Amino acid sequence: MTAFTTHLICVPELENTATVSGLHILPGKHVQSNTPLLTLSSGGVAIEICAPEAGLVSHLMVSLCETVACGDLLLQMEIEEAPMHIFGTEEEASFVSACKLDWPEAASFSVSPLAAQLAARLGVDLSTVVAHGEHIEVADVEAHVRAVMLQWQQLNHH
Repeated sequence: MTAFTTHLICVPELENTATVSGLHILPGKHVQSNTPLLTLSSGGVAIEICAPEAGLVSHLMVSLCETVACGDLLLQMEIEEAPMHIFGTEEEASFVSACKLDWPEAASFSVSPLAAQLAARLGVDLSTVVAHGEHIEVADVEAHVRAVMLQWQQLNHH
């Protein structure tokens, strides 16, 4: 079974806000590593955002001419991962690519920038995180990771 990880591509650290000045891809398109995905403009400087690895662009979260700030979520990519058996045998794990989920027309959840950054650092698929308020917050991501770690611990002790 091929496993995919949802990668969150966020605005890099910038001193000021930026404007989305170019969209070079569409959702559903497969791209190679270092392929330009979009261009940001900040202080007269063009900043090219490239694919970190080869994969499928699953969702664009911004539109052309939109103003964005450091840490804002730009897009999601599905990256094929090498098999890892951290939950025991492959049959015990039940990972589903976000590309294969039945997504609504509009995003069905809202994520705070700090929660998006944390999820990106930890490789957490935000579609599996339960929001305990209007938006997915850092505490929701932390609770999700704790639950996954407890599940992993229980599988390894039995």
